[in-house]
Amino acid sequence: MKTTAFPLALILLAGTLVVPLGFSQAQASELTVPNPPTNLNATAVSSTQINLSWAAPINSTADHVNGYKVEIRPFCLGSFSVLVANTTNTTTAYSNTGLAEGICYEYKVYAINHAGTGNASNIASATTWTVPSAPTSLVATPLSQSQINLSWIAPSNTGGTPLTGYKIERRDSCAGSFSTLVANTGNTSTTYSSRGLVNGTCYEYRVLAHNAVGISLASNSAIATTLQNPAPHITTPPNAPTGLNIIPLSNTALKLTWNAPSNTGGAPILGYKIQRNGTTIVNNTANTKTSFTNSGLLAAHQETYHVAAWNSAGLGPYSNNATGTTKNQTGTIPTNISNLGQLVSDFVHLRNEILKQQRDDTLQVIRECHETLKNASPANRTQIKDDCKAALKAIRETYKDTRKQFKDQFKDFRETAKSLIKEAKKLKEIDKEDVKAFKADLKSFDNETKKEEKIFKKEVKTEEKKFKKELKELKKESKKAKKDKHHDEEDD
Repeated sequence: MKTTAFPLALILLAGTLVVPLGFSQAQASELTVPNPPTNLNATAVSSTQINLSWAAPINSTADHVNGYKVEIRPFCLGSFSVLVANTTNTTTAYSNTGLAEGICYEYKVYAINHAGTGNASNIASATTWTVPSAPTSLVATPLSQSQINLSWIAPSNTGGTPLTGYKIERRDSCAGSFSTLVANTGNTSTTYSSRGLVNGTCYEYRVLAHNAVGISLASNSAIATTLQNPAPHITTPPNAPTGLNIIPLSNTALKLTWNAPSNTGGAPILGYKIQRNGTTIVNNTANTKTSFTNSGLLAAHQETYHVAAWNSAGLGPYSNNATGTTKNQTGTIPTNISNLGQLVSDFVHLRNEILKQQRDDTLQVIRECHETLKNASPANRTQIKDDCKAALKAIRETYKDTRKQFKDQFKDFRETAKSLIKEAKKLKEIDKEDVKAFKADLKSFDNETKKEEKIFKKEVKTEEKKFKKELKELKKESKKAKKDKHHDEEDD
């Protein structure tokens, strides 16, 4: 088939391409409109320009795509209008310039060939850049006689492009016009220290945000006055803790909880002093926890507590009194011979728990006293020593009573057990070997108890002896310091 080729001049004169260049009449009649472009993307690159890019339609070469139609919808609302009727080239990108700042625009693109215009691509949208929204929540805090610190929250809308810094304005004496303190901080930090100020003077501030487009509206104003002749810092003992509450945890433990003092006296809390029934059980917890578990107590026993807080100025007043009762210890009095062995094991566990808790409480008081004395001034050491001795004595007395009641419980258990065994022997419910084994368990328990208490007393006595030695050394050091001071004063 012969191919017809028309000179370019004739095509231009005709105004319309009747048969495409290089096409036969039959081929031109078979040509259809192209498929739609795909993956249309719109990207704002300034306050007045949005760049478009897309993928050519499927079979664009075979369909002889020779241009694209671009439609636009300003404000992303209403109807689309023609932006470019025909790009007259196969470039899959277009830059839409001369747009309005901060406006949303939607686009769609159509492919064109000699058969006509195809269907639209997907819709893509972008918003031209604008200045940021205003920073918010500006706060001015006086730090000294010559410094005020500022802090604020970054704009919720950066205008479509990253922030480049902040402008800070100040009004001296909180009167007159604002002047520029910093034209552009050059970073996105939301804090600033205003230095070199006059003491006792009012200053008003506001902050504006920068981006590539320009500068935002101003934030709220914040006012602060630099400090003037500040009074010397005076530390006093803290207020009393509040809300003391007692929670029964078991038949041997109560948990104390309270609220920290509302006023710490101008210094951090260093710990808490805890008294039970008027006797100190912890001189200083050496931490800021507002809870404490008192273990090693007797079942179904009522205890009354109060708590006071320490800071560097001393001990504050005690909290309210609070009373709690340990849970009932069931099962210590046997009702039949089937669980005698288990009950003996329970007594072994309880005995060991009481001894361990007394040892732990004693060592804790010694450690706390040693640390407090080491850091205390000579003037406070006498009182601290007396408190420590009282705390150690209170622990001894408390656990002495605890062990006595424990022994009384075991005595009741032993007598009841003997009666049950005697009755079981009559009814031939137990043989001699079982009786012999149970008596051996009781004897073993007695022997182990004596042995454990002996070891325990020796350990506690050793620790208390070490503590007394440390007290003597501190006393010697204090006397020597006084003597040296006296000699120095005589030399002067």
